[in-house]
Amino acid sequence: MQSPNSIFKKWVPDKLVVPILILTLFPHLMLLTLFTMNSTFTASFLDLEVDDLQFLFSIAYATIVCGLFLNVRFFQFFNIRSYLLFMTILNILVLFGMSLTTNTQVILILRIIQGPASLFEGCILIPIIMSKIKSEHSRLIAYSFLYGIMMTGDKFTTSIVKFAIENYNHNMIVYTVMVFHVIALLVYVFFFNENRMFPKKPLYQLNLGGVFLLLIALISGAFFLVYGKKYEWFQSSYIVVSFTLLLIFSGLFILHQRTTKRPLFHFEAFKSEKVILGVILFFFFYLLRSSMSNIYQIMSVVWKWPWEYVLQIQYFNVAGSIIGVLSSYFMLRNKVDYRSIFIFGFLLLSISMLWFSYLFYPDTQIDAIAPVLMLEGIAQGSLFTPLVMYMVGSVHPNFSGSTSQTGVAIRFWTTTIGFSIMQNSVLYLSTKHQFLMTKNLDQTNTIFQDQWMSLFNKNSLNHLQNDSLHLTASAFKTKLFNQALLVSNIEIFRTLFVIGAIIVVGIVLYRPIKNRIFKTS
Repeated sequence: MQSPNSIFKKWVPDKLVVPILILTLFPHLMLLTLFTMNSTFTASFLDLEVDDLQFLFSIAYATIVCGLFLNVRFFQFFNIRSYLLFMTILNILVLFGMSLTTNTQVILILRIIQGPASLFEGCILIPIIMSKIKSEHSRLIAYSFLYGIMMTGDKFTTSIVKFAIENYNHNMIVYTVMVFHVIALLVYVFFFNENRMFPKKPLYQLNLGGVFLLLIALISGAFFLVYGKKYEWFQSSYIVVSFTLLLIFSGLFILHQRTTKRPLFHFEAFKSEKVILGVILFFFFYLLRSSMSNIYQIMSVVWKWPWEYVLQIQYFNVAGSIIGVLSSYFMLRNKVDYRSIFIFGFLLLSISMLWFSYLFYPDTQIDAIAPVLMLEGIAQGSLFTPLVMYMVGSVHPNFSGSTSQTGVAIRFWTTTIGFSIMQNSVLYLSTKHQFLMTKNLDQTNTIFQDQWMSLFNKNSLNHLQNDSLHLTASAFKTKLFNQALLVSNIEIFRTLFVIGAIIVVGIVLYRPIKNRIFKTS
């Protein structure tokens, strides 16, 4: 039976509370993973440009970052049942609206609404689950579960999207998420009561001005990073304007937060040396992790593996991530120091980058790629939860919210920056190597001449001479591009290995200058 102050109705058995909360958390997690899906996969399914899809993901995540600044105030205004009902109904309406239109502008607006709505829907469930787990490690258990889902959920979501598109249409994934929301809605109606977790506070002085400044800065930055390559950077007025807006609104946001009486973000959190170190490690963690999109691109473009085959292969990475999350849980539970965990995780991550660089050949097979996919998964799984807990646990509780917001913002920027870096690196290096390879293809190159004539003669059996010449030239162009792409990624991944190795050495040598954990007066 429930206590008088429980948010559940009296007849709900106490043993069912946590399973019910986890069930209602899944619609929230499904929405979040829609923002972190492999953009290369999904763009190919939807016949969209990768840049456009990545920008839509970035916008949604930008609104999530901004929503974090408001969620506590909403918690304090609504009772839990009314709050969850409102947010769930709002998400159902947004999803329904998305199923009715293909207009990019309308979808853009709906995504902006969906970002904070998806956050608000599930964010309150995490502390409730923590409070219901009868263990001194309740926070660790909840964080491990949540971040484990966040790291692996996008793989499952991508598979569901593929299945829906191939067997029905893209709206089927929207309908699926809607069904889970309806189930959650019924749970809130029949299982929850009107009790509160916090004293009621009116919705006033929400500092919406600060939220607006931050949102424009994030969206401008995302546009600059995602479309920079497409528009040739500062040669385009679009890029110049977006970069200018990024600088102006970022400056205005910082100035606004430093001068307002009720700031959204407390910069005092950065007085903790551990927070600064955590931000740096988070940045490089996501930078190294962003390289996985290159792996899947090579699987599709060079190795010509079918999408369904690639989607199955990625579950080696999922298995590794689960192992990593469990290992980090037991290490933290057994009070293994953070330094050792970070050294372990980044060492595995850097080794996986080096290992990948030796697999970029035209005929690489699954038995070669599977072990390193799993190793990379173990590395990222072992780092995520410890990095979050290291940052949040290093400041005064009054500023833990600002630290969490910093972590989410860092994830936004590093995901977007990582996408930009990888796209531009591949473009620059592949163009360079393709040019160098082409220079060597002339009449003096006997190997080239032999391969050309062999392929030309083969094409001549079934095509006219001009068609044979065109097919032969196209085949060599494709071959040169694939070789250039492989060589480029060898350089990229070996550079990432060096970065990872430097991080490991830096962690080993790091000694705190002094204890800077901020204490309020």
